[in-house]
Amino acid sequence: MGKAVKTQFFSDFAGAFSRQSGFKARRVRNIEIQPLADLRRSLASLSDMPLVYVDLRGLSDRERKRIMTIISAHPEVRFGVFDPGGSIKDTAGVFHAGAVDYLGKGMSVSALTAKRRAAVLAYARRGGIEQQAPALPNSASDARPGPAPAAQPAQADGWAEVVPGREHRFSFLLVEVDDSEELKKRHEPDNLAAAMETFRGFIESIVTQHGGRLWMWSRFGGLILFPLNDERFLAPVCGLRILLSSIFYDVEESLLPGRLSFRMALSLGATVYHEHDTGRIVSDAINSIFHLGQRFTPPGQFLLTAEAYDLVPPALREFFLPSGTFEGRRILRMLRPSSSLGALQNGGACGT
Repeated sequence: MGKAVKTQFFSDFAGAFSRQSGFKARRVRNIEIQPLADLRRSLASLSDMPLVYVDLRGLSDRERKRIMTIISAHPEVRFGVFDPGGSIKDTAGVFHAGAVDYLGKGMSVSALTAKRRAAVLAYARRGGIEQQAPALPNSASDARPGPAPAAQPAQADGWAEVVPGREHRFSFLLVEVDDSEELKKRHEPDNLAAAMETFRGFIESIVTQHGGRLWMWSRFGGLILFPLNDERFLAPVCGLRILLSSIFYDVEESLLPGRLSFRMALSLGATVYHEHDTGRIVSDAINSIFHLGQRFTPPGQFLLTAEAYDLVPPALREFFLPSGTFEGRRILRMLRPSSSLGALQNGGACGT
């Protein structure tokens, strides 16, 4: 269990919090509960509080925005959001507002274990998604792990021309956790749900800074979109950042023991874009990327189609090797980073 982290929890459901099934007293050590109405008055004295959580259950959109505005006006306060009903649709916006943690749909307060809070605090001290990491250098051997630099121009330019209900060209990045059935056998449902939500937050924090959006996401992974109308092709750079940062995620943020294995696949294609109700979308491009990721990509690997490789920045091309053909298309794979060196290498610890 991680060390106890002093935490303030603002909620209008304090009774439900204390009665939560499985939420043992030993797991809530150093958590203080206050009414949500006291948030504004208390913020001035919370600059030394390591972590603050706000419970947004039962609030209207207007009330949630008001709470987020109040707390984001105090950048010295590290805060997380508790949203078990999944009422917030734009979860990336929570992190853009300065949050360092998000407990979403299906999660319970029992996820706020000492280990999770210690991991969140470590993440916050590194700067979270607001940390300005250096841009990817010309030589990938000099690439540094950790959160990617903000890519607001890509986000604004790429998505400004995407109109819901119309067909657009995208690069599709599929991310899925390996051996999900084995994970279900080895971990309690609530603990696994909390761990997967933390993994989602880790992926989303990097993706949004490279102009991408989580689009179709289930418990163990999903599909990320990058508009192809942007001059820069940031999807493979994003994939590299995810691979490099995953080394630190496993050590500092993951709620599961050991290394969490996941695979990624990247392709290009067209689909009608809808912000919500994506289950009704029919697209050959979407079917194709799911086939590539689920039927051909080995555990722990990052594959992409030859069409996507043609757009890869020149500085990264030397780190891709042929990986056969699938459904009539030539496939390449990115060399995996070494878990000991945090850099891409051809052979040895980087695997095959």
